[in-house]
Amino acid sequence: MIEPHSFYWYIVGMFPIRGFNYIPVRVPRHKILKRLGYNSRSIEISGEMLAEVDGLIAQAADLIELRGVCLRTALSLKESDAEAPAVVEVVDTDVRFLSDKLYDFLSGSGEILIMGITGGSRVTDEIKELQLEKKMTSAVVIDAAASEIVDDGFDWIASLYSKELVREGRVLSTRRFSAGYGDFDIRFQNDIHSLLDMERLGVSITESSMLLPEKSVTAIYGITNGDNNE
Repeated sequence: MIEPHSFYWYIVGMFPIRGFNYIPVRVPRHKILKRLGYNSRSIEISGEMLAEVDGLIAQAADLIELRGVCLRTALSLKESDAEAPAVVEVVDTDVRFLSDKLYDFLSGSGEILIMGITGGSRVTDEIKELQLEKKMTSAVVIDAAASEIVDDGFDWIASLYSKELVREGRVLSTRRFSAGYGDFDIRFQNDIHSLLDMERLGVSITESSMLLPEKSVTAIYGITNGDNNE
């Protein structure tokens, strides 16, 4: 069953790529305030300031257009040795991630879920405009809100997959791993961007392996048997 607003496309006829043209925008207010440093007991916030922050958070939520894409596929793991790091290979592709940390993270997983999400360009355009106008406080608040709202999009899709996987007796990892973490070089984001065909989401990638629009993120989850949950 395909939920409303979802779609499928295929890469070289092999892998079903599950896309989401619409992801509900949820506002994790406590996480946004924490990111801004406003949750500390040592910091007192006036009601007027908090109202202003909430207004900017709402503005960010209105500007964000969450879309995502996922690939569920098998993987092959090869341990590191004295001459080379560990290898995580996406089966039936030429994609090979070299990373001891990612290997450890996926140890015990028979499959992976590779996910990409974007918040769209409107919110990043607004942040840049505020910076040009020297409205730095507003820019910082909207930037923080956008980051947390996009991050929450991962949780929404992960929850959907978790419910589906439980019927198979399988479990999605509660954590995720992204290019740029530890020894998982940011350059591997190029492979993820290509695998997921993120251009279809309007997401491009720079020579330095950064995604554009800026509020775009990729991540890898492990999928294990129900009796092998982390």
